[in-house]
Amino acid sequence: MLKLSLPLAFGLLVAAAGNGMATLRAEAVAELSPSKVIELAPPDSSEVAPVVSGIALDPTAKLLAVVGDDHLVRVLDADQGTVIQRLTGHTDWVKAAAFRPDGGVLATAGADRRIRLWELSAEKQARELAELPAAICAIAYSPDGRTLAAAGADDKVWVLNTSDGQRLHELSGPGADLRALAFSPDGARLAAAGRSGAVRIWDAASGQQVADVQVSSRRICSLAYSPDGKLLAVGGQQRVVRLLDAASGQPVADLPERPGEVLSLCFCGNAILASAGSTNTIHLWNVATHQERNRLVGHTGSVTTMVYSAQTGTLMSGSYDTTVRLWAVSGQNKEK
Repeated sequence: MLKLSLPLAFGLLVAAAGNGMATLRAEAVAELSPSKVIELAPPDSSEVAPVVSGIALDPTAKLLAVVGDDHLVRVLDADQGTVIQRLTGHTDWVKAAAFRPDGGVLATAGADRRIRLWELSAEKQARELAELPAAICAIAYSPDGRTLAAAGADDKVWVLNTSDGQRLHELSGPGADLRALAFSPDGARLAAAGRSGAVRIWDAASGQQVADVQVSSRRICSLAYSPDGKLLAVGGQQRVVRLLDAASGQPVADLPERPGEVLSLCFCGNAILASAGSTNTIHLWNVATHQERNRLVGHTGSVTTMVYSAQTGTLMSGSYDTTVRLWAVSGQNKEK
């Protein structure tokens, strides 16, 4: 379903040259509704649905992992939205989830300071990869799946060997309380950010720091590399999404400010960037023109996490409203 956004649909008045008059330039942005809403607790049961803090999509786009504050890990059929498995073992809020890039293994982590690896096809008991000194807020697999980075309520980023859990690097982060991690698509760089508002980038193989960029004076909540590896998007409490040159760390552009904190970023291919957060709305941006092309509306709580399926052209979002919503992003008109 598509409709026009009225409160935010029109641009600012632009002064007309020569007569001091002001001309109203209409810049309506199309609003899109979700193609599917997934309720995590059956309506006819006593199960309480969790606030959603992390979702992950497996490489086949068939399995969707959902984690939240009820300590469970749910594995869903991504197309049907039905729960296939409920995995237990975490003892506190599960903050993050990530599928190994070659599939088959799901990593989860959270406030219990533990990283667990689940071999879903074999239905084995989870293997505990590590117990870290602090609550974990973010995890990220390297593109080759051989390492896993983790960070959270500390000033360290831990890079672990996924086969034996050995700590390969203990990196000093850009301040304490790190909320965001991202590997570059080629696996050469690892970026982290958090409360300090700075983004620190390392050479992933050596652990050598290669860039330190002060993006904001407030907390950074999300990082995302574009699929072609050219851009690094940064968002957080300052409400403006900044695009950095991924190679140098230098600012490329700031997207127009929108209300609310930016809690999640996700590239939908190289041409579209999705940003979402505390206003319950997802904004789709044209990366080349830096213009907003669509708004995705329907969530009734903060949108904390997003993933994109290139196979189906579908964006998936999780929220504090205890739902996961699917959005048909591919093929939408840029502006209405």
